[in-house]
Amino acid sequence: MRSERPFRLVVKPEGIFLAVDTTAKEVVLAEVLAYIRSREIQEYNTDAVLRAVNEKPQAPVRIADRHQDLDRPAMIELRCSEDGLKAELRITEPLGKAWPTVETCMTEMGRRGVSFGVDQGTLQRMVDAKIAGEWKVVARGVPPVDGKDAEFLFKVDLDPVRPKAIDDSHVDMKNLGTVVNVVQGQELLEKKPAIPSQEGTSVFGKTLKPRLAKDKNMPAGTNTTISDDGLHLFSSIDGCVKIKENKVCVLPVFEVSGDVDYSTGNIQFVGDVVVKGTIRDGFEVAAGGGVAVGGVVEGALVNCDGDLSVRGGIRGMGKARVQVKGTVTAVYVDQAWVRCGRDLVVADVIMHSDVGARGTINAITGKKGIIVGGRIQAGSEVRCEVLGNEMGTRTEVVVGLPPELLEERNQLLQSQKEMDVKLSEILSNIGYLKKLEGLGRLDDQKREVLLKLTRAQFQLQAQLGVLKDKLAVSDLDMDRNRTDGRVSVHKSVYPGVSVTIRGVTYLVRDKMDFISFLYIDGEVKPRPFQ
Repeated sequence: MRSERPFRLVVKPEGIFLAVDTTAKEVVLAEVLAYIRSREIQEYNTDAVLRAVNEKPQAPVRIADRHQDLDRPAMIELRCSEDGLKAELRITEPLGKAWPTVETCMTEMGRRGVSFGVDQGTLQRMVDAKIAGEWKVVARGVPPVDGKDAEFLFKVDLDPVRPKAIDDSHVDMKNLGTVVNVVQGQELLEKKPAIPSQEGTSVFGKTLKPRLAKDKNMPAGTNTTISDDGLHLFSSIDGCVKIKENKVCVLPVFEVSGDVDYSTGNIQFVGDVVVKGTIRDGFEVAAGGGVAVGGVVEGALVNCDGDLSVRGGIRGMGKARVQVKGTVTAVYVDQAWVRCGRDLVVADVIMHSDVGARGTINAITGKKGIIVGGRIQAGSEVRCEVLGNEMGTRTEVVVGLPPELLEERNQLLQSQKEMDVKLSEILSNIGYLKKLEGLGRLDDQKREVLLKLTRAQFQLQAQLGVLKDKLAVSDLDMDRNRTDGRVSVHKSVYPGVSVTIRGVTYLVRDKMDFISFLYIDGEVKPRPFQ
């Protein structure tokens, strides 16, 4: 017989004995006496109990006489967990009575209502091994399994705007990832279906109800498509992702309600961009469509594949760079670099700017229509009310060729000039070293320099050959794209203005009114306004 106590009582015909576990490290006398009294043994030999506790002899020690009225049956105790999923049983050994059977234990459990998940194997071991004083799990219920709600896994990052670290002490406050760009057919989110719940059963045979799983409808909003299995959401257009009224939408237009500044960061979007306020100094807007600005464009960078409309103007401060494949419309352009794939339309003034349009530059749309200072390039025509000013501010107007072709050719010519200078220096040094070689004064170090310069000469000459081929192609492109360019001034043009049409330049030396400049017979000639 085993017990969790390091002692036990043994009932024999000749008396009641106390057996103490010889391997026990400590046996508390008070616990032994309390247990003896709990078995209603009042007349016992205290000295014998003390000897058994202190000496721990191999044989049990007789501590009391045997009386039939002291015999007690085994006590069977049962306790259940609060959730009803576990029942434990403990047997207190009998005194002078038979050890309980499995059936006796089962009867007691039935009386307490425990009927499900009974572990008869454990009961049998407790009875066979006469395990006393230990709580043993004799029944286990089946716990309920809560359902798992359906959930959505976003395939695009919709986290709030947050600055990215540049290094340990700096963060990028401009590239905040404000716009979530997606393309047609891109997956936006995946739905993980709800996992059903499972009912459980307590040791009392009662059904335990689980938490039921909740399904969720796919949050399909504008310009989105649900897959056939209902588990994936795709974008049906190119655009930006927004959550509107708890639905995922893809919008073809990205709208900034205020300014493009540190609150929004730079804007990069595949479609149209609408800025209700101003694009502030130092920020960038890039769009795959058009851009509409309700305020002004300061010293910012704007690049778009469509048209640019600026309700105010472009106040460049010498820093603005605007590159547009379509038409630019603004009230004014001041100290800015602007390139248009089509036309530039300005209501009031173009001042001290470098502007170019493949089509026309038209300043006769508002009250002023002034062009003064800087460089003005147009593929076909420049129209304005006033060109230059009374102070003779230098104003250069070039028409008759697309500005990008002129700029490309100028870059090629500049590269050719730099290469020619470098080649001249190399040839001069080679000539000097060859003279030394002819005099027999070329040491090994100078000979190595001569070899390097000779290799550099051949490489540079090859590069110049390629550059000249590009210039030839550029010249052909310019010939194909030359037009009968025209500069038309409705009111006055002032000295300080130069007009170049198809490569021929006319310098304005006197004020002229109501005039047009045309290319006639290889010359630029003033004619009445047309």
